[in-house]
Amino acid sequence: MTHEVLPIGIRLLGAAVLLLFLGWVVAMVRARRLSLRDSLVWLLSTIGALAATAYPQLLLLFARAVGVEIPANALFGIAIIYLSVNMVSVTVAGSMNAARVRRLTQECALLRAEIDRLRGEPR
Repeated sequence: MTHEVLPIGIRLLGAAVLLLFLGWVVAMVRARRLSLRDSLVWLLSTIGALAATAYPQLLLLFARAVGVEIPANALFGIAIIYLSVNMVSVTVAGSMNAARVRRLTQECALLRAEIDRLRGEPR
């Protein structure tokens, strides 16, 4: 049983959206609104999605390898994995930033107390 992987119109639309997204991420990195380290997962996963869009046979091979009969269902599975990897990356970065902010706040409070003590000012 053969299935057409993806119609050309959907492939072109998907590639256009992915290229726009890739350009947007690169623009945010260049504008220093997003660090290269934080954007790495987005860049790599988007390039992977572009590869799957350009070579739909990869999707068919993947679907067969994992035992999925309809390649479109494999595409949804890949999309869920794509979003999950990116969300875990964002969550890890957010957790690390929260820990840094907490530590900096504590250090700032200690320094403020030290300054007040040196000036002889009561708290």
